[in-house]
Amino acid sequence: MKKLIFIAMIFSLSSCFMDRIEIDLNEENEKVVITAWITDLDEPQFVTVGKTVNYLGPISQEFVSDAIVILSNSTNEFILEEGTQGKYFLPHDWTGIYGETYTLKVEFENTTYTASHTMRSCPELLNVDYVEYDLDDFSDEDVNIIDSFHVYGTTFDFQETPGEGDAYYAIDFLKGTMQGDSMRNGGFANDDFVDGEYFEGIELSEVNRFYAIGDTAVLEFYSIGEESANFLMDIESEIFRGSPFDPPPANVRTNFTGGAVGYFIISGAQSQEIIIK
Repeated sequence: MKKLIFIAMIFSLSSCFMDRIEIDLNEENEKVVITAWITDLDEPQFVTVGKTVNYLGPISQEFVSDAIVILSNSTNEFILEEGTQGKYFLPHDWTGIYGETYTLKVEFENTTYTASHTMRSCPELLNVDYVEYDLDDFSDEDVNIIDSFHVYGTTFDFQETPGEGDAYYAIDFLKGTMQGDSMRNGGFANDDFVDGEYFEGIELSEVNRFYAIGDTAVLEFYSIGEESANFLMDIESEIFRGSPFDPPPANVRTNFTGGAVGYFIISGAQSQEIIIK
């Protein structure tokens, strides 16, 4: 009798698993996404405006036209012009002023989104060089992805700016590739506990991005401020997951008002190239 009851319970429970469960995907809660990292490097400076997408829907993001994008400080106002869809460019002769607080304003579909950020000067890149790595220092798995017996990584020094609240982002990449467009390839740190110190021999290169003789490495260094470093930490904590001790997923912080997601950074920057010989 007990066996028959147990079998009946199994069939009863299995029928529950066939019931359709309606999940509220919150598809109507579409938000504007604004990403802007403006620097004083000699390269096009732009702001990207798009919309959030359904996590379970199409992967490609929808970029938007017809937005009004304005960057201003205490004395100047720059109206950005749309180039490719969703990308709004500053004038090529735009120059930033260190110590000034800039406000980015985006107007789209009768809503105004604003964010502010102070432009900090960037310490000079000093003693940019490269070092050779010994393959014995890596695991067999790492060695399998290294194509050369002689591999190299970049190194540099810098003098940290006295006064707390600074933070820095640095990245190195092979010239002519898109490696510099992935934040996964960079690193960041703030000046907590190290304010005003001189840093020597900082290494950024990783095993999947080492250089060979004849390569040209590009090293970029940005002064972003502590609040922006906290934003990057949010992104890092959401991307690099897998530990049982990871916190629950959470929305990444934003400095935009009006309900947009994304972040606005404006920073002084340094860039140098070095040929591996």
